[in-house]
Amino acid sequence: MFETTRRRLLAAPALLAASGAMAQSFPSREIRLVVPWAAGGGTDIIGRRLQPMLAAEGLHTIVDNAPGGSSVVGLQRVASARPDGYTVGLASTSILALMASGTITLRNENFTNLVRISEDPMLLLVSARSPWHDLASYLAAFREKQGGMSVGVSGTRGTVSHIFSVVMAKALGADYIFSGYPGGSRAVADVLGGHIDSVILKPNETMSYIREGQLRPLGTFAPARLSQLPDVPTFGEAGIDIFPYGPITQMTYLAAPAGLPPAIAARLTEGFRKAVLSPEFQAFAAENGFPADGLAGAPFGKLCDDVQATMLTVGNTLGVFNAG
Repeated sequence: MFETTRRRLLAAPALLAASGAMAQSFPSREIRLVVPWAAGGGTDIIGRRLQPMLAAEGLHTIVDNAPGGSSVVGLQRVASARPDGYTVGLASTSILALMASGTITLRNENFTNLVRISEDPMLLLVSARSPWHDLASYLAAFREKQGGMSVGVSGTRGTVSHIFSVVMAKALGADYIFSGYPGGSRAVADVLGGHIDSVILKPNETMSYIREGQLRPLGTFAPARLSQLPDVPTFGEAGIDIFPYGPITQMTYLAAPAGLPPAIAARLTEGFRKAVLSPEFQAFAAENGFPADGLAGAPFGKLCDDVQATMLTVGNTLGVFNAG
């Protein structure tokens, strides 16, 4: 045993040197950016909009869409990859909630969480052809139908949008029909086609449809009105407390496999932060109604831990991890 330990000690400087050399040459090829949602959805749009700004920082990326299981399929791919910086992914609050629930095998310890890309306030929307022209009329119909109203979200049970739908229904004292989709684009297609009554989605998944007059935003699941949609009220204004168990921060962030060398983590964090804070991406964020601050380091790590703890409390209190 002593000889084995001695060999490991002798080998350690060489391993550290190799790691340092790898970090200095990183990246020497394209980086796979796993988007764990369908093409055309909000996360996919963000990933592709970042590509030119990342390239300007020397990080050339290939977007790899891997939808399924409310982002579990794609993020499992990230967690299982070699921790060399060449496979990273766009994660969200929903995966933090699912990991906290214990209903999936992934854990926060499987990842190196690097930088927040965006905060994603959620919207309740209906087709422009629907009979509901404001939040009050929609909520009244929700109560009256008592289980007949359908709500579509990007993801399955336990995700943030699902939790918001459950909180809304609980406040109204009514049941509803839940419809989960592998991405926002498919949920939009179904609400526009009249297959479901409403959707809960991000602004960047829906702003183009709002501008074109195809979708009608009725309310926002945020503490305050959104600057890009100043006429859309909050649920609080309608007398519904969407945050009875504390604030829920919906966000998109960059995750890499656990065990990522610190120098490579720093290089990725720096490059992605600069891309997020670039004038081009900031203009895109402002146009689509979401903040993008590039939060990183210890404050971001603490935020992930706090969000996961809050989501566990909310999920267990509402029972949304197993029913809804």
